Amino acid sequence: MRKKDFLWLLLYPVYQTIGTIRHEGSHALAAMAEGAEITEFVFWPHFRNGEFFFGYSSWEGFTTWFTFAAPYFCDLITFFVALLVILEAKPKRRWLWFNILIIGMLSPLVNSAYSYFRGLRVLNDVGELLRALNPIAVHLYFVLTLLFYAWGLYYCFRKKISDLT
Repeated sequence: MRKKDFLWLLLYPVYQTIGTIRHEGSHALAAMAEGAEITEFVFWPHFRNGEFFFGYSSWEGFTTWFTFAAPYFCDLITFFVALLVILEAKPKRRWLWFNILIIGMLSPLVNSAYSYFRGLRVLNDVGELLRALNPIAVHLYFVLTLLFYAWGLYYCFRKKISDLT
C-alpha cells in the first residue's frame, strides 16, 4: 500500500452511505417482496429517540426472518461478485481496484461483523434472527461468512502485492 492510498479514507462518509443504502435497501426490498409496505427509508447518519443510527427502514405488514437476514445475504453476494471481479477481471487502475475492494469487500465485512457482534448484546437485525431461527445456524452462518470475507481480503491483498513485485 502506498501512502496516498490512505487518502481514500477521506471518502469514508461516501463509502458508509453506499453501505447503508445497500443494507437498508436489502431490508426494504425483502419486506416489499414479502408484501409489506415501506413507511420510512433513511440512509444518512442521525439520532433517533436518543440513539445513533447510520440509517433505518421501517415497514408495515407481515414479514419473516428473511427481511432481517436480507442485508447479510446481500453482503455475501456483493463480496463474492467483487472478489470475482478483482480476481478474474483484474482491474488495471489502482483507484478502481481499491474502490472495488472497499465498497465490494471491506464494506460487507464491516457491516456483517458490526451487526453480528452488536446483535449478541442488543436486539438488532441479528438479535431478531437469533430469536427467530436456530441460534446455532445463525452463529454458524456469520462465523463462516466472516472467515470467508477475511480469507478473500487476505488473498486479494496477497495477490495484488505479488502482482506489483
